[in-house]
Amino acid sequence: MFEIQLSSVDSFKRMIKALSVIVEEGSFNIDEEELKLLAMDPSHVAMVDFELPRDFFDEYLCDEETKLTVNIRELLKFLDRVERGEQVRMKLEEGRLSIECVRGGHKRRFLIPLLEPLEEETPTPKIFFKASARILTPSLKRAIKDASLVGEHVKLEINEEEFKISAEGDVGSVSSVWTLEAEDLLELKVEEPSSATFTLSYLQDIINAASASSEVATLELSTDMPIKLNFEIPKGRLIYYLAPCIGV
Repeated sequence: MFEIQLSSVDSFKRMIKALSVIVEEGSFNIDEEELKLLAMDPSHVAMVDFELPRDFFDEYLCDEETKLTVNIRELLKFLDRVERGEQVRMKLEEGRLSIECVRGGHKRRFLIPLLEPLEEETPTPKIFFKASARILTPSLKRAIKDASLVGEHVKLEINEEEFKISAEGDVGSVSSVWTLEAEDLLELKVEEPSSATFTLSYLQDIINAASASSEVATLELSTDMPIKLNFEIPKGRLIYYLAPCIGV
């Protein structure tokens, strides 16, 4: 048996939206303490590592380990139908996910079919990162939006003195640099100067979606290796990995 209840669905909906930019179909692993998802996008370029503890919810009941596989984007469409002031109860019911929206004496109910569990288990990446930057998410979002003016790829660089985001294209070039004195740059750790180039559209989708729930992000980098983006949320975990573009 699995059942959760929320007095407001807004925070949960923002989390599901953050997953939907990467995952089309995903399997949530649920136990007595938490709800987790580790999944890759269809092209295997990006990965998300997501977790919500039981105390995120107003009520949480799970009496045995459960795997719940759904179309994430379809789930988001149903959650978008929840109106302000409605309490939401979600539970498993005869092979489907039931979403009940209650306000006063009025109740609405949606049923979503479950999918077959994904056969492949997604492994957690094992990468040794050489540098990291902890930064305010709005500042990061602004820099990526600037980069989108000129190119399809964006370069991230971290050294002992600064964190830099830059892009180049036929119409010009853009750069954002945070030195150690920058208020938006909260922490810089460098074992070895590192840089890598990424597909801008992926990075922009991830940051735009995650910024709705997170004010601070930590980016971990090694030269020409996948980047780890850890978005700090009040409860739980929201981490992305994105593969680099080599030879761009």
